[in-house]
Amino acid sequence: MQIYKSKISRLLLITLASIFAFGVTTASAQDKVKVKLKKFIILTKWEQKEVGDVEDHFLVQYEAKDISTDGRFIYYKSAQADYVKGVGSHRGYNEVVDREGGTFFNKYEGMTTIEKSPEGKPIKTIKGTYTYIKGTGKYEGIQGGGTYKGMMIGKGILSVDVEGEYVIKK
Repeated sequence: MQIYKSKISRLLLITLASIFAFGVTTASAQDKVKVKLKKFIILTKWEQKEVGDVEDHFLVQYEAKDISTDGRFIYYKSAQADYVKGVGSHRGYNEVVDREGGTFFNKYEGMTTIEKSPEGKPIKTIKGTYTYIKGTGKYEGIQGGGTYKGMMIGKGILSVDVEGEYVIKK
C-alpha cells in the first residue's frame, strides 16, 4: 500500500510539473508579438555634403516622419547615409509613438540601391534590419527586431514593408 501511494505521489508531482512547464512555455509564446505593417516615409529634411574623393560621393543627414497605413504608429526618424551615385549604406533611429499609448525607440541600418522597373526605369530601393532599443509605457522592456524593404514612390516619399517581432520583458 505504501509503494502504491508513493507511485501516485510521484505521478501527481510529474503531472503538476508538466502542467507548470507547459503553462510557462505557453505564456512566453503569447508574449511574442508579430509585426507586419506597411508605412509611408516622408523626408522632411535633407542635407548633403560632397566628399570629393570620387564622383557623386555624398554624406547625407536626413530626417523623416513616417506613418503606418492604419494611422496607429507615427515615426520620427533621424539618420545618416553614405551614398555614391545615390547608392550606399544608411542608418538611423526612430522614435515611434503608438496612438493607443506608449512609445518605443529602434535603430536601423541597411542599404539603398537602384533597380530597374519592368519598364526599364530606375527605382530607388531600401532594405535593412532594425532592433528595438527602449520603450516607455506599455512598451517598457521591449526587445526584438526585424527587417524592412521598400522603394521610392515619389520625390521624398517611400513605401516600406516592415516585418519582425518583439517581446516585453518584465
